[in-house]
Parts: sequence; structure tokens; C-alpha cells
Amino acid sequence: MDSSTISKSGLARLAFAGAALLTLTACQIQTPADLLLAPTYDSRYVPETYGTKYACKAYRASGKTSGWRGIVGGKKYDFDKTLNVSREGCFETQAECRAFLTYMSGYVDFPIYSRCQPI
Repeated sequence: MDSSTISKSGLARLAFAGAALLTLTACQIQTPADLLLAPTYDSRYVPETYGTKYACKAYRASGKTSGWRGIVGGKKYDFDKTLNVSREGCFETQAECRAFLTYMSGYVDFPIYSRCQPI
């Protein structure tokens, strides 16, 4: 191989890497409307099961008599405010209940109570 072949090969790789970089960068660009009007993060938000199939009232209304009840309680900190948080959900399996507890642990900063118990 001569030096002209190596430099052409290196130049082709550099051009390909540059094109890939520009393409990926273009995917990240947001318009001013996106930056100004997009939903913002709410540090006080904690998911609820009310109105879903995991709400205990809906679970019992569907005729299910056995399962697992998950309860999470604790505190959530929002800068200078402390919010008391409690949520419950009813699930068919213990694995679903434990997944609920794990999911909720991401929203409760200081858990006081977190438990799955049979219904």
C-alpha cells in the first residue's frame, strides 16, 4: 500500500465519522418552542393508582377476592417543603406488588412504610 491509499482511507473514515456526528447532533436539536412550551419537571409529583386497574376499589369491584396489597408511605422533600406521601395498590401477584414498591421508592425520598401483604 502506498501513502496515497492510506490517506484516502483515513480521509474517508474521518468524513464518515463527521457525517455521523452531524446526524446525531441534529437529532438532539430542539426548537425554541420545544424549550419554552415543553412540560416541566414537577418535583412534588408522585404517581397514583386511583382510577387505574390497580386501585384497590377497582380491584375488589372486578370480583377478585385474593391478591396482594402494596402500601408505601413516607416523606418527599421539595427544597424547603416536606410532603407526606402515601399510596396503595392491589395486585394479582406478589411480584407485581414488589414491582410497585420498587417503582414507588423512586418517588418517596424517606420511606417510613413499604409493604406487600396478602388480601
